[in-house]
Amino acid sequence: MTDIHFGTDGWRSKITTTFNFPNVRRAAYGLGLALRRKKKHAKIFVGYDTRFYSDQYAQAAAQVLASLGHRVTLSSKILPTPALSLAVKAQKADAGVMITASHNSGHYNGFKIKLPPGVSAPSSFTQLVEKNIPSEEPEAGADHKIEQKDWLSFYLKAVSAKVNLKAIRQAGLKVAIDSMHGVGENHFENLISGSKTKAKTVAGNRDIFFGGRQPEPIGANLGPLFKAMKVWKADVGFATDGDGDRIGMVDEKGKYVDVHKLHALMLYHLWVNRGMRGAVVKTVSGTLMIQRMAERWGIPLFETPIGFKYIGGVMLKEDVLLGIEESGGIAIKGHLPERDGLLSGLLLLEALVTMKKSVTEAVGFLQKEFGPFYSDRIDLENVPFDRQNAILNRLKKSPPSHIAGHKVTGVQTLDGVKLKLEQGWLLVRPSGTEPLLRLYAEGPSPKELQRLLTAARSLAKL
Repeated sequence: MTDIHFGTDGWRSKITTTFNFPNVRRAAYGLGLALRRKKKHAKIFVGYDTRFYSDQYAQAAAQVLASLGHRVTLSSKILPTPALSLAVKAQKADAGVMITASHNSGHYNGFKIKLPPGVSAPSSFTQLVEKNIPSEEPEAGADHKIEQKDWLSFYLKAVSAKVNLKAIRQAGLKVAIDSMHGVGENHFENLISGSKTKAKTVAGNRDIFFGGRQPEPIGANLGPLFKAMKVWKADVGFATDGDGDRIGMVDEKGKYVDVHKLHALMLYHLWVNRGMRGAVVKTVSGTLMIQRMAERWGIPLFETPIGFKYIGGVMLKEDVLLGIEESGGIAIKGHLPERDGLLSGLLLLEALVTMKKSVTEAVGFLQKEFGPFYSDRIDLENVPFDRQNAILNRLKKSPPSHIAGHKVTGVQTLDGVKLKLEQGWLLVRPSGTEPLLRLYAEGPSPKELQRLLTAARSLAKL
C-alpha cells in the first residue's frame, strides 16, 4: 500500500496505479476515524466529477464511511466541486468528499475534503486524516444505508439567485463557453441564453481524457475556445476547469485575459458597481493592481501562501468581500469561502453588461486606473526536491540587490521567496508535491515582464 498525503487541496494521484479502490477506501477510512473524534455519527456528503471511475470511487468511499456508522449521502449525478461545498454549507453537513483531480490531466484522480461551511480542509485536519489511514485496505460491506440526492439543481438555483440574469439575457451578447469536457457541461449556456443574448458551448460533453487537454482554463489549453470565438465572432469567452471551481476568460479579439485582470475587474464590479464591502484576501502571487485598488479605497488586504485553503481560513475569521488566487480561483462574499468558476464567470459577464464595455475596454480602463501590470509564470519541470530547497535557501540567505535592472525593495518568505521591486515582483516557489519549480513575475510592461522571467531562470541557475 502506498503512502497517502494530502497536498494544497486534497490527495491526487494516477488512476489505477496509486489512485485505486484499495487506497480510496483507506483514505475514506482515515477521514471517517478523524470525524469520529468529534462526532460518532457524522453527516457526510460525497460527490464526483467526470473522470474515469469517479462515480465508482465515490461509491467505494461512501460505503467505507457508512460502515463506520456515519450518515452518508451520495450525489445522484456528476456535479461541480462548489456544488458539493454549497450543499455542505447549506445543509449543515459535517464534511464532504469530492472525487476529482480538479485541473490535472485525465490520467489523475483525487480525493478532496470539504468542511463546514464548505471550505477546503486545513492542513491540521488533513494531517489528522493521514494519521488515521490504515496500512491495509479496510473491509466495507455494501449493505450499509447510503442515501442519494440531487445537489446540482440546488446549486444552479442558488447561483442564479446571486446574479442579474435578466440584464445579461437582455444585453444581446454572443458568449462562447468552453467546459473542457468537465462538470461545467452546458450549465453556463443554459443560464444566460435568453431573449437577446446567445451562448454556445464547446467541449460540453463528457470525455474522461478531456479531449487530450489538461482541463485548466489557461491560454495554452483553450484552442477550441479560441477557434469558436473566431468562427462565431463572439463578444466574450469563458472556460471552467475539470471540476468547475476555476474560471478563464477570452476577449472579443480571441485573446486570453490573464487572471489578474479578472481579479481587478471582479473587485471593481463588486466594490463600485454593486456597492459591496469587505476585505480582500489574495495569495503571494497576486497582482499589484489589487494592492493599488485596496489602497485607493481603504480596503483591508490580507496575503496568504498559495492554496485556497489559506484564503478560506481567512474568510472564516474576517469580513471578506473577495478571495482570489493566481490559478483562476475566486470566492465571493455571501456565497462560499471557496472557489466557484460558474458564479465567477456570471459575475464577470454581469460586470461587462453593467459597465457597458467590451472586455478590451474594461481591461484597458483598469490598466489605466491601477496599472499597467503584466504577469506570467514559468514551470520548470524535473527539478529534484533537494535542488529546489538549495535554490530557496540560497535566495533567503543572499537575496540579490537588483533584478533585471530593478532595485529589490523587500524580500518575503511567506511561500517560497518573493523579491519585491519598485514596479513589480518576482517569486520563486516549489510545487511542494512534485519536482516542479514555479517562477512567477509581474512587471510594468510585457518587455519588462520577460526580462524578469529571464532573470528568474538565472537565479534558479537552470
